[in-house]
Amino acid sequence: MHPALSTTGQALGSFFAQVGRGIGRAASQAHQSVDPDARRDLAWMPVVALASVGPRRAVAKAMPDDGFRPVLFVHGLAGYRGNFFPMRTWLGLHGRSRTYSVGLGGSTIPEMAKELSEYVAQIVRVNELPYAGQIDVVAHSMGGLVSRLALRETDTARRVHTLVTLGTPHGGTHAARFTGGPLMAGLRHDSGLMARLDTDRPWRRGTRLVCFWSASDPLMQPFDTAQMPGADNRETPQFSHLDWLMRRRSWMDVDAALREGL
Repeated sequence: MHPALSTTGQALGSFFAQVGRGIGRAASQAHQSVDPDARRDLAWMPVVALASVGPRRAVAKAMPDDGFRPVLFVHGLAGYRGNFFPMRTWLGLHGRSRTYSVGLGGSTIPEMAKELSEYVAQIVRVNELPYAGQIDVVAHSMGGLVSRLALRETDTARRVHTLVTLGTPHGGTHAARFTGGPLMAGLRHDSGLMARLDTDRPWRRGTRLVCFWSASDPLMQPFDTAQMPGADNRETPQFSHLDWLMRRRSWMDVDAALREGL
């Protein structure tokens, strides 16, 4: 090889190595600049995406009685019915196998609440359950607001025994101001939806309400918005927003909360 070409190649190699190190440092600094709680959510996203494979809608089918009330899982904003696959699998291994998950396709929270009520009625019908208090609902994030709105319908309220919410902005969240759309607008503190749901404060409805919250949840701004006065509010320390779906501690806490309501 000509000496000049060799020198040029070494120079280019050194240049690209420096560029690579610079990009690596910038990426590391950017990563470190993100709040540690938010970093955990970023780490979970690929796993959550894999849990979103499969049909969005599913018809409720009768399942064998496992000795418990059927559990219906309700996803959050931009979520998917498969988001609860890890929790459903764990619960199934621990005896609670009659579980369902609903995929919501409405463009507004009231539309989703109507879908949820229809799915609850379907579960009751196909399993030939008694009319009152025969379903438990576990909802993540915005799904908790969808569930609360559905419970304002008399038949749905009579059919649901316990509602467990995981990181739900019961009082709205300032994080909703960072983007637009009707769903995000409904999650703002000053939205018409929040004004409507505020009439439930303190919680006095017949359905048992258990609210799991964490001061480390970066999407709950302020963090105490995930609590509801009059409900059974339970803190889970050092939980980020997607931890509710993916961590075993959450699955155990949900199972315990549901068993307490038997």
